[in-house]
Amino acid sequence: MTALIKRHILCFLRDRWSVFFSFLSVLIILMLFAFFLGAMHETTVPEQLRGTNEGNHLIYSWLFSGVLMVATVTVPLGFLHFMVKDRATKSINDFYVTPMPRTKIVLSYLVASIVISTALGVINLLVGQGVVYLNAGTFLPLFSFVQVLALIVLSSTLFSALFYFVTSYLKSLNAHGTLSTLVGTLIGFVTGVYVPVSNLGTTLNNILAALPPLQIAGLFRRIYMDKALADVFGDATEPMTRYMENMGVDVVVFNHTFTTLQLLMLSVFWIVLFIVLSILRLRRFKI
Repeated sequence: MTALIKRHILCFLRDRWSVFFSFLSVLIILMLFAFFLGAMHETTVPEQLRGTNEGNHLIYSWLFSGVLMVATVTVPLGFLHFMVKDRATKSINDFYVTPMPRTKIVLSYLVASIVISTALGVINLLVGQGVVYLNAGTFLPLFSFVQVLALIVLSSTLFSALFYFVTSYLKSLNAHGTLSTLVGTLIGFVTGVYVPVSNLGTTLNNILAALPPLQIAGLFRRIYMDKALADVFGDATEPMTRYMENMGVDVVVFNHTFTTLQLLMLSVFWIVLFIVLSILRLRRFKI
């Protein structure tokens, strides 16, 4: 199984276009931030702190916490292109004639997806921290850094399991391409990166807050932005609460704000759910 996992990862990394398109949504977010979102987000910073290290820390922490989360969604989906391709081209048949159990063969794609998504997520985190330092002169505290690393693993596992289950039903590369385009287009809205969640209306906000992407995004933002929020708002509880609700740091469903522990428990629930569904699907997995 280890050899198969290595094979899947190398196939992905050797295909530069697959890697590029996996990060396309991230690149779009960065370009929009440079030309539009940055100026919009600056208006959410207290006027006296605009242009300061504290203000920039808040802005760039918000940006890269969102970018980091989006990458853990699009990379697994882009990677699982190879599972669809192997099934569409019947290449997977070559693995089935080996003594390895079919379960391990099929699950090797899931494990490889988690590994590559986590690895690229760590690189994404380091690059983001470099940009934050250049613009705000600060890094994540060590404990927060470790927490974000754990979140990368959690998010990579969740969305690898989710898209593994979904793509197991796809039998053509065109279908996978359509799904990738749809997810890449919507992910910025679903996670509140393009438009603050407070601007989407109460009904849509409640729906999105009940789904994994916004919940995971909220977790990333809470931890990634913790120090920046404290530096900017200090003891001003009301402005901080308003900011956190408007910018997707807090996840609110029907006036209930999820705690960090509740969001973590929900994430584990989603992981277990999609792994169970994938196992049930695996029993019917056909060539």
